[in-house]
Amino acid sequence: MRILKIVIFLISGLIISCSKNDDIELNCLNDMLAEFEMTAYQGQEIGCEFFLELYHYNRKQYYLLGNHCADMISYPTDCEENKLCEKDDNKCERFYKNAVRIGIVGISL
Repeated sequence: MRILKIVIFLISGLIISCSKNDDIELNCLNDMLAEFEMTAYQGQEIGCEFFLELYHYNRKQYYLLGNHCADMISYPTDCEENKLCEKDDNKCERFYKNAVRIGIVGISL
């Protein structure tokens, strides 16, 4: 009987710890598309067009401006338009090491 209680306790603990809410904090895709004057990406050829990539990091959305033909600096930007690693290279390193790339979500008009 004691072993059964221990097993039930362990299983309960496992279930509770695995059900942690990891939902993304905000969804501001439409705002970011408007900010960068872009349209939703639907598989168009990118070529030299500017594009917007979505990342998830620390339960937040981050957007990164890109262009295959331009040599540029771009910082991951959150929904409040805060640039993540503009002043702290360690934040950038952690971002690129741990962020989950969702993919391209916008392309210039």
